[in-house]
Amino acid sequence: MFRYWGFGLNILSQIEFPELLPKEFDKEDVTIEIGITPLKPEGDDFVKRPFSCIAEKEYILNIRNVCRYYAANGSKIIAEPVPGIDQRSIRLFLLGTIMAAILYQRGSLPLHAAAVEKNGKLTLFAGKSGAGKSTLTALLASNGYSVFSDDICVMHSGTKDKPGVYCTASYPMIKLWDDAITQLDGDLYTRDYKIRPELPKYGQFFFENFNSGQLPVEKIFIIHPTGLSHNIDVIKLNTLKSFRQLEQQAYKNQLILSKKLRAVHFALLSQLTQHVPVYEITRPQVGTNSAQLFEAIKNQL
Repeated sequence: MFRYWGFGLNILSQIEFPELLPKEFDKEDVTIEIGITPLKPEGDDFVKRPFSCIAEKEYILNIRNVCRYYAANGSKIIAEPVPGIDQRSIRLFLLGTIMAAILYQRGSLPLHAAAVEKNGKLTLFAGKSGAGKSTLTALLASNGYSVFSDDICVMHSGTKDKPGVYCTASYPMIKLWDDAITQLDGDLYTRDYKIRPELPKYGQFFFENFNSGQLPVEKIFIIHPTGLSHNIDVIKLNTLKSFRQLEQQAYKNQLILSKKLRAVHFALLSQLTQHVPVYEITRPQVGTNSAQLFEAIKNQL
């Protein structure tokens, strides 16, 4: 069995994960094993969707021609791969949707955001896939910032002595499309590690500079590509608009079923919008690069 840290959790796994941080521990939070997955959750209280079933403490996902996954009780994952499928494809969904299901089952909030760190504080870039979060994060890594997390940030409420909202990283790899690497420093970012055989997307590792601690969130930018915009515009959102926008940035938010979990997330997002300024970046759907985005927001950084 392999031992790792990821998403703030100790992970004991039958599957080897070069993406995760190796760590020794006495007690695991999550186990990952290869096996036979259940056909449906226990009991009758679940929602059936194409390729998935969701209950409060169970989640089943079937990725056609790749793998069938089962996540339960915030502590157990079973993967049932299609014979002959490559390991990278199996791991990709495990480190995305399935870990999101585990985090929700544990009462945590995974935000669909990348993050950079400077002076012990975090700047987050939220937005849908393809918005430009990772590319902008990679560019900032060449401009005095350190990459903290890519794609998923796990949010935590502060305390009376340490108010605000804190964030834990997912794992020490950032994923960049081929054209993003062309935009960026070719010496710093490589095409050595393809995340799936058929995708022109490449993993960039930063184990040596990886921070596995909880850091406070200082500000958030939400990136919106739109065909209605011809310029890059940056506006600061009021508290209500910030809440509504961030509510949509919960990673795989269709996995949030229970009223209890919704209440927890409502409280955390409310705290976040009270302590952290949120900016909305609208940019043209095409023709915008990371250098232009950086130039547009540098006065708010």
